[in-house]
Amino acid sequence: MYSAVGHAYIFEGEENAVTRSFALDFAKGLNCLEANDTVFDSGTRLTSGCNCLSCRTFDSANHPDTIFVTGTKQKGIGVDDVRAQVLLPMAHKPFRYNYKVFIVDKAETLTPAAQNALLKTIEEPAPYGFFLFITTHTHNFLPTVLSRCVIRKVRGGQNISIDVDPALKSLAEDIAARVGGLDVYDAFALYRHFEPLSKEAVQQLLDLLYTEFGRKISHAAETGQPPEQTWFNSAAAITKTKQILAQNGNAQLAIELMLNKMQREPI
Repeated sequence: MYSAVGHAYIFEGEENAVTRSFALDFAKGLNCLEANDTVFDSGTRLTSGCNCLSCRTFDSANHPDTIFVTGTKQKGIGVDDVRAQVLLPMAHKPFRYNYKVFIVDKAETLTPAAQNALLKTIEEPAPYGFFLFITTHTHNFLPTVLSRCVIRKVRGGQNISIDVDPALKSLAEDIAARVGGLDVYDAFALYRHFEPLSKEAVQQLLDLLYTEFGRKISHAAETGQPPEQTWFNSAAAITKTKQILAQNGNAQLAIELMLNKMQREPI
């Protein structure tokens, strides 16, 4: 089996077929009877040559402990789908193998209500539960869900393990801590940190910032405190900015607008 893995992964990539292939390889490896002690976070991809019973049944789409979560309505994967296809099966131990693996394809179609229904299970899963979300983008994910998942980006046929830049992480923490108390001068000063960054660095900073707000919201809920509305507003502003950048929009304007929305009194 794999070591040093989380229990919830998001596989994100523009080419859905390639991204799905990586996710399925990982899912198959979790219950593989012949798998080595592979550290998945190193970027190693499971080879597909195993002929054990678990892998054979997985390849034939008849694996008893692999569940593909799908939407039953046109609007996407709803809360009723999550209850029937995830929450109910999770209450029972795996039928035959070590893990019960839930694979959510086109996970960007999960409705907010469905994501909220998943939240507690993702946070405190049964020891045999694994979640793999396959998506072309994470724009529609709630920050509370993202903060509980390991995000793996799949590009050009490779699973990319992106090391977190400590400076970007520190900046994200600083911005998140100051939200609600920013003024126009603070916003301008923060924008100057974005200016010299590459597109990839900006995207990583936005992901880190989004995750920070997810942690704030989650911590408030855990301690019985009402989350601040500015946290939700900021998360929504980050989502909009990521969408604009993904569509090759004006990065400077998008970031300026995002920081303005994080001010104490938007201008």
